[in-house]
Amino acid sequence: MEILTRNLNLEETKKSYKNVVWFYDAWSWLTESKAAKQVLKYAEIKDNENILEVACGTGVVFEKIVNLNPNGKNIGVDVSPDMLKKAKKRLQNAKSSHFDLKEGDVFNLEVRDGSFDLIVNNFMVDLMPVESFDKIAGEFYRVLKPNGRVVISTFSFGKKSVNKFWWWVAKNMPGVLTGCRPVSFKENLIKAGFTIEQRIEISQNTFPAEVIKATKNNL
Repeated sequence: MEILTRNLNLEETKKSYKNVVWFYDAWSWLTESKAAKQVLKYAEIKDNENILEVACGTGVVFEKIVNLNPNGKNIGVDVSPDMLKKAKKRLQNAKSSHFDLKEGDVFNLEVRDGSFDLIVNNFMVDLMPVESFDKIAGEFYRVLKPNGRVVISTFSFGKKSVNKFWWWVAKNMPGVLTGCRPVSFKENLIKAGFTIEQRIEISQNTFPAEVIKATKNNL
């Protein structure tokens, strides 16, 4: 199946997430929590690392990152101020104060080359235009240290016939999914200079996801 066309409009994206923030955690728990657990498993976080989560949303995964890396550097960025507001509230009870949550996007990270040991990115690429995929992968590569790792989850096409329902929803009712649709990102990571270490397809309540762990080649 084809990757559906999407255009990036930051203001429209902010508006979309403002409208869904009140039930986003429930949706995430029903459809994305299995992928989130796999992301953390692949991440193999060790304390004292420099970790960046791009598109941290309401902080469900970011909270766990901070608790696993209490003495390290943890930065979470998201384009939606409403999602960040909820994330900041969630992190009030974190085991560590070594974190920063701020508004931003993958094209405006404002961090130096080779700054992070790990990048985590959940269900963001599926919202972005296909023509931006190489740029996204390149930015992940830029900000990682040599041999740094990136762990990404995306809305995928899935392997089961029932998974195709979500492609139909994305095509015919894109607003229901805030514009997200099934994508494939593996080849873009390889093109940017990453080695794919692990990859798995997950289906949760029929919703398909792919989780990928890749390592920055030490060129």
